[in-house]
Amino acid sequence: MSKTPCANSALGSIDVVILAGGLGTRLAGVLKGAPKILAPVDGAPYIGFLLDWLKRVGVRHTVFCLGHLAGQVEAWVVNNPIPELLMDAVVEPAPAGTAGALRYAQPKLSSETVMVMNGDSFVDGDLVSFLADFQRTGAAASVMCVEVPDVSRYGRVLIDDNGYIERFAEKDPKASGAGLINAGVYLFTSDYLNAVISSGVASLEREVFATASPGTIRCFPVQGAFHDIGTPKSLAAAAAVLAPYRSKASRSDQQ
Repeated sequence: MSKTPCANSALGSIDVVILAGGLGTRLAGVLKGAPKILAPVDGAPYIGFLLDWLKRVGVRHTVFCLGHLAGQVEAWVVNNPIPELLMDAVVEPAPAGTAGALRYAQPKLSSETVMVMNGDSFVDGDLVSFLADFQRTGAAASVMCVEVPDVSRYGRVLIDDNGYIERFAEKDPKASGAGLINAGVYLFTSDYLNAVISSGVASLEREVFATASPGTIRCFPVQGAFHDIGTPKSLAAAAAVLAPYRSKASRSDQQ
C-alpha cells in the first residue's frame, strides 16, 4: 500500500479532474437510476471514498466532468461539503468522450499541471511520486500504469527503455498473462491539455494516447491494488478491495 503524504503535499497546487459522465450501462440493473460514481460500496456512495482518499493524499481542488444523471452528483456535492476540498462540477450537454468532456472543465482549470482520472476506478498509486516524476522529466503527458496478473480484459501498455510508452495493445481475450495496463490516472501540462482540447478529439485513450508518437507520453508504473466498479461483479467486490484504503470518516453512510 502506498504511503499517505502529509496534507501540504504538492498535490494541493494542481487541479484534479474526475471523469464521471459515463452511462454505466453494465450496472444499470444494480444502480437502479443512480449514476455510477454514486454506486454503493459498503453502504456509502463510491464518490465519498474517492474524495476522502484524494483529500488525505493532499488534493485540494477537484472538478467533476458529469453527463448522465449529473443532477444527482451535483446534489451530492452540495449536500456533502468536505473541509479543505473545493469541489466543482461541469455538465456536458451530450456525451463528448473522455477528451471531449475536458472542454467543459477547461474554464475551471488554472494550474500549470493538471491531473485527470477516471471516476469509476481506483489504483493504489503514489500520486505525489507520480507528480514528482512528471515534473522531473519534463514530459508533456504521463499515464499511471499498473501491473495486473491478466491483461486480457484491459489491453497491454508497452514501454521503451526510457520509461515512455511505445504503444497501447488492444484488448485481446487470447493475450492473457501479467503486464502493465492503463490505470486511468493521467498528468498533463496545461499547454498539452489545451492543445488536446483545441484539437476537438473525443477520446483520450483512442485519439490521444494510442496515436501519440513513441517517446511522447511517459509511463509511471505502480504495483499497488487496482479495482474498477464497472460491472456488477466488480462492484460487489469493491468493499473488500477498498477497505484498507478507507478512513473512519469515509465509512459513514453519506447519502
